Amino acid sequence: MCLGDNNNATSALKPIRRTSSLLLLTHDSYLIDDIPDKDDANKHQKGEKKNLYIHGLGGPPVTSTLVTVAFYVAVLFFLEYLTRLFIAQYAYLDPVLDNERNRGILARHIAVDFVSLFMCSYIAITNRHACKEIIQHGLSYGKSDSMSEEAFEERVFTYHPGAQRLMVIFFVYQVKNMYDTIYWGDGIEFVFHHIFAGAAAWGGMYPGYCHFYALFYFGFSEISTAILCLLANFDPEFGVDGLEKVFPKTKIVLGTLFVTSFIICRLIMWPFTTYYFVKDTLKAIRSDAPRAEGRRGYMW
Repeated sequence: MCLGDNNNATSALKPIRRTSSLLLLTHDSYLIDDIPDKDDANKHQKGEKKNLYIHGLGGPPVTSTLVTVAFYVAVLFFLEYLTRLFIAQYAYLDPVLDNERNRGILARHIAVDFVSLFMCSYIAITNRHACKEIIQHGLSYGKSDSMSEEAFEERVFTYHPGAQRLMVIFFVYQVKNMYDTIYWGDGIEFVFHHIFAGAAAWGGMYPGYCHFYALFYFGFSEISTAILCLLANFDPEFGVDGLEKVFPKTKIVLGTLFVTSFIICRLIMWPFTTYYFVKDTLKAIRSDAPRAEGRRGYMW
């Protein structure tokens, strides 16, 4: 009995080892620590001893990310299908909803665009502690010392599980939206947009870079975009023609929310964040920081 108690006490003192899951569905699945205890040097430099394009800054391997992306893309297709069926149940309310193409447009903007960007915004908000320095600096109107130049390496090369999760979801959205862009014939400019946006998110994961700023660019800034996706349903070209006559007040409310969020997220927060992002990136490129090796090409 005593021996068993001692063993339990000893095991309780051992640190919990986390290894990567094949399917990354929770925040904890992005908390990775699979370096052997005896290899202290490697443990200290775990981001540099591994292939950057497989392990990034020390998060889940690329295989787990690809499996997760495939899973979530399938979920979006299924959610879009269910939304079409749901809208069809209420097609009798107005002839606009009785049109199958219109139901497809609504399902796309609601179940794919809005849901994806809402999740990105939610993940960023719940992980705001990871970029609290720039939030504090902004709230102090730039008078605090929380964004000191000496801490650039920490802001550029520190792994944040919440940011990694955010970029996975954002990349999933770009993959699905690329398919939708081609299917619905949105235009070549949107194709290029999804390519560059997806590449930015993927590069943030592999080789890994600027998780601190990723929370803003792929999360906070998408609050206004999520609202815009709902507002797009009322657009005569990319939305449902005549929908504003069915839901006139909804369009006004969404338009007001979009303008307000756009001013805050894009006109105020975006240039403020970009100033420090560019400043830190250039400093990292020109530095002799070990973690800059193998990442300079992407940072440029």
